[in-house]
Amino acid sequence: MSDANAYTADTARIQGGIRQVHEISTAAQSMLRNFEKSLKPTAGWPGEDDSFAKATKPHAQRENVTAAETMRAIAEAIVAIADGTSENVKNIRSTQAGNLDAILRSPGGNSTGTNGRKH
Repeated sequence: MSDANAYTADTARIQGGIRQVHEISTAAQSMLRNFEKSLKPTAGWPGEDDSFAKATKPHAQRENVTAAETMRAIAEAIVAIADGTSENVKNIRSTQAGNLDAILRSPGGNSTGTNGRKH
């Protein structure tokens, strides 16, 4: 008989993936901090009050702010992915436990339920 309609999930592997996603988020946040630190030493490169500085500084500042905001949004999105996946794992485990309890309570099951045991 085929298990084409079977619903399975390896929650331990999913949790491992969540840990990796959190590591990616940490790396993204670190890159943002490094980017922001690297901007400070270069702030005066276009000059201070000559025509070149007046023409280029506002644009460079906007670009830097946009880049930092983009990196921050990416890091936040990565965290949201990990958090959402973690919630899905909780739902999967709850569904698995509920189904196993129902099987055990059904005719032919041992009718003792899981009593909090892992399945």
